[in-house]
Amino acid sequence: MTARALWTGILLILVSTIAIVASKPTPTAFIPGTLGLLIALLGIVGDKTPTLRRPAMNAALGLATLGILGSLRGVPDFLTLLGGGSVGHPVATMAQFATLFICLGFVVRGAQAFLEARRKP
Repeated sequence: MTARALWTGILLILVSTIAIVASKPTPTAFIPGTLGLLIALLGIVGDKTPTLRRPAMNAALGLATLGILGSLRGVPDFLTLLGGGSVGHPVATMAQFATLFICLGFVVRGAQAFLEARRKP
């Protein structure tokens, strides 16, 4: 799970970097990168310190959940883009949707790991 946190963080940093390069930098363009950096750091801490693995992964999953909740407001704009419409900030809309998708994958996998751990005696 720690490796998954690291890769989730790297993907979020890439989303932020692409959003910054593709349009003029705005404060919100740095949000996925900051979120990704924190999740990646928690993955590294969990990997290097076995006693902190569980709290680090719980914190990473909590941050990813916040990322999901923060990105949900971009879904209607993304659907507008898919339908051929236009929105005020298309790059930001795509970055929000990518953040939602990446964080959702991490949280779902974390929930699966949690359920598997509970099944084992």
